[in-house]
Amino acid sequence: MKWRTKWLLAIVLAIGVIGVAKLEQAGVIQQPITQYVTTGQDFLVVKKWVASMIEDPEAETIAVMADPHKEEPFSAYESMQPYKSGVIVSYANPLPIAAHGDGLVMFTGFTRQSGKTVTVLYDNGDEVTYGFVGTFSKLPYTTVKKGDTLALMDEDTIFLMVKRDGVALDASLLPTFLSGEAQLEGE
Repeated sequence: MKWRTKWLLAIVLAIGVIGVAKLEQAGVIQQPITQYVTTGQDFLVVKKWVASMIEDPEAETIAVMADPHKEEPFSAYESMQPYKSGVIVSYANPLPIAAHGDGLVMFTGFTRQSGKTVTVLYDNGDEVTYGFVGTFSKLPYTTVKKGDTLALMDEDTIFLMVKRDGVALDASLLPTFLSGEAQLEGE
């Protein structure tokens, strides 16, 4: 598909969602339709549905040689301290923050709790918030693939919160998440 067609479909979908929300707000539509398209899980369903309609030329798998013993950069942290509903992780040097998998950027902006923040909803259902970042590399509602740079750290610390099924994971489980393992223990 040409990029113009993709943008046209995205604009039509956005106008449709906004229009339905306005009709529901005005009382014309009695069913609570917007609740179905405003939760994170629904964004995943809509993303997968749209992706199935639009061919992605980068979806082809290419075999490459990689070091199987290469350590995930985020797993080499110096310290980790509980903070609010997540943790503050310290590193020797600022790092680029890379996506742990395919997903959708849900939020980029500023929050009281974590300053400049990026939240990503991954295809596996995990919602990960990276706070105290320096520079954003992705805009909200942008799809990301594993390894894509989400943001760059300015300082040598970052806030991290992982939600699974809408519940923030305990700080004791986050070292396993940072090691790059797909599934945490007890799952």
